[in-house]
Amino acid sequence: MGCEAVVEVSCSEADANEAAQLMPVEPPQLGLWPSLALSGVYIGSSIMSFLAIRYIRVLEKRGEATYNNAAIVMSIEVAKMLVSVTLRYLSSGEFVPFSVTVGPQRWHLWRMSWLYITPAFLYALYNNLTYVNLRLFDPGTVQLFMQTRILFTGFLFVFLLHRSLSMRQWGALGILTVGLFIKYVSPTVMQAVGVRLLAIQLQAFLSSLAGVYNEVAFKREAGTSIHLQNFFMYLYGILFNLMLGLLVAPQKYLHESIFCNSHVILIPIILLGTINGLTAAFMLKFINVIVKAFAASVEVILTPVVAAAVLGEPLTWQDFTAGVFVMCSVYLYYTKGCGGNVTCKSK
Repeated sequence: MGCEAVVEVSCSEADANEAAQLMPVEPPQLGLWPSLALSGVYIGSSIMSFLAIRYIRVLEKRGEATYNNAAIVMSIEVAKMLVSVTLRYLSSGEFVPFSVTVGPQRWHLWRMSWLYITPAFLYALYNNLTYVNLRLFDPGTVQLFMQTRILFTGFLFVFLLHRSLSMRQWGALGILTVGLFIKYVSPTVMQAVGVRLLAIQLQAFLSSLAGVYNEVAFKREAGTSIHLQNFFMYLYGILFNLMLGLLVAPQKYLHESIFCNSHVILIPIILLGTINGLTAAFMLKFINVIVKAFAASVEVILTPVVAAAVLGEPLTWQDFTAGVFVMCSVYLYYTKGCGGNVTCKSK
């Protein structure tokens, strides 16, 4: 067939007009090698963060250090904002705190910043739901059912960003989800199935929605510096995380200190978290949220391999099987073949 078979999802004219207003304007996209390099930095910083956190957990058991998750998350948010201010100053000579407080364009900048309130709030909800879910479930259960965010991301990518995915790419996302399920599934995890799992599904959906909405916000203001966009994202993120954190886990903020019995390993944890967050933002603006989801999945598979090499942790059959599934999904998503010409898109 010379033309593509297209499965179209109809919507009302009013919905179409509203959708057109939300359509992001594409900034210049990165080429193959810069995209691979950015994804590599994202994956590498995630893996190194995992190893650093595992190390401080060991120190914590020995009583040599403490790990306050809430305080470190806030420290990383502050660090990302400071780096964004620095990068903006180095690239253009603009000192963002001056521009948004007394600069002549301050009112315009604050009006523009409203775009980042929603994704910042969604990310804050996601972060604080993590505390709730880790009280309800063990970490393996949370990780297992959080993998549905890949499919949520696919649906939102099509219906909110109005992009198209071929049936082959949908199949790749499905295989990716199954592969990550295999990594985390266990008899103990499956005993936890119940109504409470809706809390994890809500967290997974918020993760996907925040990523997609963040891409919309970044690309809708395509001509705006990403450093300025990041500044507002992290500023609102700090405020929302603090407010919600005081409601959900006040003891984390009021009774514990990141500097209590601190260890030098906290510095690379904050540094790596900062690099990871900034590269994620660049991926959302200059590539797309699907590529970020794939990068996160590859990181999940590579982490146990690195942990085995560095920490001596054993590899399991689940790690190997999940790795095969993830590699197959990456191959299917980025190559042409059966199902590659049948697309599903929102009009």
